[in-house]
Amino acid sequence: MVMFHARLQSTGEFTYASNQVIVFKNVLVNGGEGYNPNTGHFTAPVAGAYFTVQYCPMKDPSACIDIVHDGKPLQRSRHSDGTYYLCVTMQALAKVAMGDKVWVRSYGDSKVYQYDEYYWNSFAGMLIHI
Repeated sequence: MVMFHARLQSTGEFTYASNQVIVFKNVLVNGGEGYNPNTGHFTAPVAGAYFTVQYCPMKDPSACIDIVHDGKPLQRSRHSDGTYYLCVTMQALAKVAMGDKVWVRSYGDSKVYQYDEYYWNSFAGMLIHI
């Protein structure tokens, strides 16, 4: 079964420049071995997949996040809340060919936080059609 789920490696604040790949190093599941925790890229071992991202923006500044398929955004989100810590979820349906790459990047200067007890930033996908 092709599926993966990875999250940021530790508790802390993480800052990303515009167009920087967000690398989720803590791999929880990697069925099919398509996710590379060194590059942050998922390479589809077979065609057809679904992707989801959860990110936890800092109260200030905002987080600007894309799910990217071979260089083109599939889904884009920007969030800023000066009052509360929270997490935001994004989903993208994508027709992905074998060998295509999908990853998460910041499309603007962004800052997220992770607290291992409560707030996880993650990237996941699973095969839903062959």
